[in-house]
Formats: sequence, C-alpha cells, structure tokens
Amino acid sequence: MDIKVQQEVNEVTKGICIYAIIIGVVSFIISKEPIPMLLGVVFGSVIAILNFRLLALTMEKAVEYSPGKAQAYSSMRYMVRMVIVAVVVFVSVKNPNINVIGTVLGLISTQIVIFVKKLVISKLRERRLNR
Repeated sequence: MDIKVQQEVNEVTKGICIYAIIIGVVSFIISKEPIPMLLGVVFGSVIAILNFRLLALTMEKAVEYSPGKAQAYSSMRYMVRMVIVAVVVFVSVKNPNINVIGTVLGLISTQIVIFVKKLVISKLRERRLNR
C-alpha cells in the first residue's frame, strides 16, 4: 500500500479506536446493560476498520485498470463490503449479547472520524490564517 494511503488508513484507524473508547465510556455511564452495547461498538468498529482498509486496497488497485474495468472492479468490491456490513448487522440482530445500536454506532465510526478530522483540520487552518 502507498505510504500516504497507509498513513491515512492508520490515522483513521486510530480515530476509530478513540471513538470506540469514548462510546464505550458513555455507554457505561448511561446504559443499564453496558456490556452488550460495548460488544456492539467493538464489533461494529472492527468491521468499520476492515471495510476502510478494503476500500483503500480497492482504490489503490482500481487505478491500475482501464476506466471500464476499474468501475466494474470497484462496484464488485463495494458489493462485497456491503454484504459484510449486512452480515454484521444480521449477526448483531440475532445475537442477544450484542447491541444493534452499538454495532451501528461502530459501523458509522469511519464517517464520523473522517468528518471530525476534516472539521478539526479546517478550524486549525482558519486559525493559522487569522494570525
């Protein structure tokens, strides 16, 4: 994997871990049964990290193909990632020891981490420009 891509994946992975810890602590504070929620967050976050890494690998490989082949390859890999998410949600629904809401919170962690990261970066740039 390209060094810059690997660096970005590692940063997002660290962010997802921090997010999972925060959600875990909050669940211990506000939930009557925090363990299923914590298991759901961990389960969803692990799959979110896996999916993000698969996305990075897909994009890196897709640029080597012609446009038509790249689109077909990317679409197929997208379907694989969505099947993984569907299976995770299904397992979470069927398993009483895993909280579905926690799983979904873990699964959306990538989007939240990237959004917060971009928000923080834009605020820091804004401060530097105002100095």
